[in-house]
Amino acid sequence: MTQPAAGKAAPESATSPAQPVVTDGLINPGSTIGGAGGTFHADFTLWNPERTRSRVLNALVDTGASYAMIPASILAELGIEPEQTKRFQLANGETQDFPVGSARMELDGKQENVHIVFGPENRLLLGSMALEAFALAADARNRRLIPADLTL
Repeated sequence: MTQPAAGKAAPESATSPAQPVVTDGLINPGSTIGGAGGTFHADFTLWNPERTRSRVLNALVDTGASYAMIPASILAELGIEPEQTKRFQLANGETQDFPVGSARMELDGKQENVHIVFGPENRLLLGSMALEAFALAADARNRRLIPADLTL
Protein backbone atom coordinates (compact mmCIF):
# COMPACT_ATOMS: atom_id res chain seq x y z
CA MET A 1 0.00 0.00 0.00
CA THR A 2 1.22 3.48 -0.72
CA GLN A 3 1.79 5.45 2.45
CA PRO A 4 0.14 8.87 2.62
CA ALA A 5 2.64 11.70 2.83
CA ALA A 6 2.97 13.56 6.12
CA GLY A 7 -0.09 15.67 6.78
CA LYS A 8 -2.11 13.96 4.06
CA ALA A 9 -5.44 12.18 4.35
CA ALA A 10 -5.55 8.52 5.29
CA PRO A 11 -6.65 6.04 2.59
CA GLU A 12 -10.39 5.91 1.93
CA SER A 13 -12.37 2.73 2.52
CA ALA A 14 -14.59 1.55 -0.30
CA THR A 15 -17.33 0.67 2.18
CA SER A 16 -18.37 4.11 3.44
CA PRO A 17 -17.99 7.78 2.60
CA ALA A 18 -15.88 9.55 5.18
CA GLN A 19 -14.21 12.72 6.27
CA PRO A 20 -10.45 12.87 5.64
CA VAL A 21 -8.27 11.94 8.60
CA VAL A 22 -4.85 13.58 8.78
CA THR A 23 -2.01 11.24 9.77
CA ASP A 24 1.74 11.54 10.20
CA GLY A 25 2.18 9.31 7.16
CA LEU A 26 2.07 5.84 8.71
CA ILE A 27 -1.02 3.99 9.93
CA ASN A 28 -0.12 1.09 12.21
CA PRO A 29 -2.28 -2.03 12.08
CA GLY A 30 -4.45 -2.45 15.18
CA SER A 31 -4.24 1.24 16.05
CA THR A 32 -6.86 3.98 16.29
CA ILE A 33 -6.58 7.13 14.19
CA GLY A 34 -8.76 10.18 13.74
CA GLY A 35 -9.17 11.20 17.35
CA ALA A 36 -10.29 9.68 20.59
CA GLY A 37 -11.33 6.05 20.33
CA GLY A 38 -15.00 6.25 19.54
CA THR A 39 -17.10 3.14 19.52
CA PHE A 40 -18.30 1.33 16.45
CA HIS A 41 -18.98 -2.23 15.38
CA ALA A 42 -17.74 -4.38 12.51
CA ASP A 43 -19.14 -7.52 10.88
CA PHE A 44 -16.98 -10.60 10.38
CA THR A 45 -17.38 -14.34 9.88
CA LEU A 46 -15.94 -16.92 12.26
CA TRP A 47 -15.25 -20.45 10.95
CA ASN A 48 -14.83 -23.77 12.73
CA PRO A 49 -11.46 -25.58 12.31
CA GLU A 50 -12.80 -27.80 9.49
CA ARG A 51 -14.38 -24.77 7.79
CA THR A 52 -17.69 -26.58 7.52
CA ARG A 53 -19.64 -24.22 9.81
CA SER A 54 -19.51 -20.49 10.19
CA ARG A 55 -21.28 -17.68 11.94
CA VAL A 56 -21.57 -14.03 10.92
CA LEU A 57 -21.00 -11.83 13.96
CA ASN A 58 -20.95 -8.14 14.80
CA ALA A 59 -18.43 -7.01 17.42
CA LEU A 60 -17.33 -3.81 19.09
CA VAL A 61 -14.01 -2.65 17.64
CA ASP A 62 -11.79 -2.10 20.69
CA THR A 63 -8.12 -1.35 19.96
CA GLY A 64 -7.56 -1.16 23.72
CA ALA A 65 -8.23 -4.91 23.86
CA SER A 66 -5.53 -7.28 22.68
CA TYR A 67 -7.54 -10.29 21.50
CA ALA A 68 -10.95 -10.83 19.97
CA MET A 69 -13.54 -12.01 22.52
CA ILE A 70 -16.49 -14.16 21.47
CA PRO A 71 -19.13 -15.74 23.74
CA ALA A 72 -18.01 -19.24 24.74
CA SER A 73 -21.40 -20.64 23.65
CA ILE A 74 -20.86 -19.48 20.04
CA LEU A 75 -17.36 -20.95 19.99
CA ALA A 76 -18.67 -24.27 21.35
CA GLU A 77 -21.44 -24.26 18.72
CA LEU A 78 -18.76 -23.94 16.01
CA GLY A 79 -16.53 -26.61 17.54
CA ILE A 80 -13.74 -24.21 18.49
CA GLU A 81 -12.01 -25.41 21.65
CA PRO A 82 -9.79 -23.63 24.18
CA GLU A 83 -6.07 -24.35 23.89
CA GLN A 84 -4.84 -22.58 27.03
CA THR A 85 -5.80 -20.09 29.72
CA LYS A 86 -4.37 -16.58 29.91
CA ARG A 87 -4.68 -13.78 32.44
CA PHE A 88 -6.09 -10.47 31.19
CA GLN A 89 -6.41 -7.06 32.77
CA LEU A 90 -9.95 -5.73 32.34
CA ALA A 91 -10.89 -2.13 31.61
CA ASN A 92 -11.84 -1.65 35.27
CA GLY A 93 -8.33 -2.69 36.41
CA GLU A 94 -9.28 -6.16 37.66
CA THR A 95 -7.51 -9.25 36.31
CA GLN A 96 -9.28 -12.40 35.21
CA ASP A 97 -8.30 -15.72 33.61
CA PHE A 98 -10.01 -16.66 30.35
CA PRO A 99 -9.70 -19.67 28.03
CA VAL A 100 -8.07 -18.81 24.69
CA GLY A 101 -8.14 -20.66 21.37
CA SER A 102 -7.59 -20.04 17.66
CA ALA A 103 -10.11 -19.59 14.91
CA ARG A 104 -10.30 -18.65 11.27
CA MET A 105 -11.85 -15.23 10.80
CA GLU A 106 -13.04 -13.55 7.62
CA LEU A 107 -12.99 -9.76 7.68
CA ASP A 108 -12.97 -7.22 4.89
CA GLY A 109 -12.91 -10.01 2.28
CA LYS A 110 -9.80 -11.71 3.71
CA GLN A 111 -9.28 -14.74 5.98
CA GLU A 112 -6.73 -15.03 8.79
CA ASN A 113 -6.13 -17.15 11.89
CA VAL A 114 -6.68 -15.15 15.08
CA HIS A 115 -6.53 -15.73 18.83
CA ILE A 116 -9.98 -15.79 20.41
CA VAL A 117 -10.91 -15.34 24.08
CA PHE A 118 -13.84 -17.46 25.28
CA GLY A 119 -16.01 -14.77 26.84
CA PRO A 120 -19.37 -14.20 28.48
CA GLU A 121 -22.64 -14.13 26.53
CA ASN A 122 -22.87 -10.37 26.24
CA ARG A 123 -19.33 -9.63 25.07
CA LEU A 124 -18.12 -9.52 21.47
CA LEU A 125 -14.90 -7.57 20.95
CA LEU A 126 -12.58 -7.21 18.00
CA GLY A 127 -9.20 -6.33 19.53
CA SER A 128 -5.98 -4.92 18.16
CA MET A 129 -4.27 -8.27 17.42
CA ALA A 130 -7.15 -9.35 15.17
CA LEU A 131 -6.95 -6.03 13.34
CA GLU A 132 -3.18 -6.44 13.03
CA ALA A 133 -3.65 -9.86 11.40
CA PHE A 134 -5.75 -8.17 8.71
CA ALA A 135 -3.55 -5.04 8.41
CA LEU A 136 -6.45 -2.83 9.45
CA ALA A 137 -6.73 0.18 11.77
CA ALA A 138 -9.74 1.81 13.42
CA ASP A 139 -10.76 5.18 12.01
CA ALA A 140 -12.50 6.59 15.09
CA ARG A 141 -13.77 9.77 13.42
CA ASN A 142 -15.54 7.92 10.62
CA ARG A 143 -16.35 4.77 12.63
CA ARG A 144 -14.88 2.27 10.18
CA LEU A 145 -11.89 0.01 9.56
CA ILE A 146 -9.28 1.20 7.10
CA PRO A 147 -6.20 -0.39 5.49
CA ALA A 148 -3.01 0.03 7.51
CA ASP A 149 0.68 -0.13 6.66
CA LEU A 150 2.61 -3.30 7.46
CA THR A 151 6.20 -2.70 8.53
CA LEU A 152 9.26 -4.87 9.12
